[in-house]
Amino acid sequence: MLIVAYDNRSDIEIEDTALEEIEDAMMRTLLHQEVEIECEISFSFVSPDEIKELNAEYRKKDTVTDVLSFPMHEDFCKNKKAIICDNPYLPLLLGDIVICTRQAEIQAKEYGNTFTRELSYLSVHSVLHLLGYDHMEEADKLLMRSIEKEIMNDD
Repeated sequence: MLIVAYDNRSDIEIEDTALEEIEDAMMRTLLHQEVEIECEISFSFVSPDEIKELNAEYRKKDTVTDVLSFPMHEDFCKNKKAIICDNPYLPLLLGDIVICTRQAEIQAKEYGNTFTRELSYLSVHSVLHLLGYDHMEEADKLLMRSIEKEIMNDD
């Protein structure tokens, strides 16, 4: 149901068990959102310098960030059925996720998480972006956070 193409360009090795937990978190996100067809996600782990460059180029923010999402379907939430039904090719390419491993390490310590749990959370967050969610408005932020908590089982 989910194909993930990983690319680790960071200086931190990501264990297979962490990749399995990340994939599980992404699968839970897709199931939560009732996306029940085969999907593909391109997933990159990068350095602070690389994510800062990407953030500057695509978001005009010259800072390091934890995760960036590049959805293939900007309006997936509104047109989910059309996007899924009109797709003559499977798997459905959802988009790209880029995570800064160093920033994830910092946040894991800050929030009292393991590195793997932080990567899983960032993956859930990013898949929601690939599915069309955002947190630009307070109501959208509250909705997205609520969904993240449900998926991560953080009641």
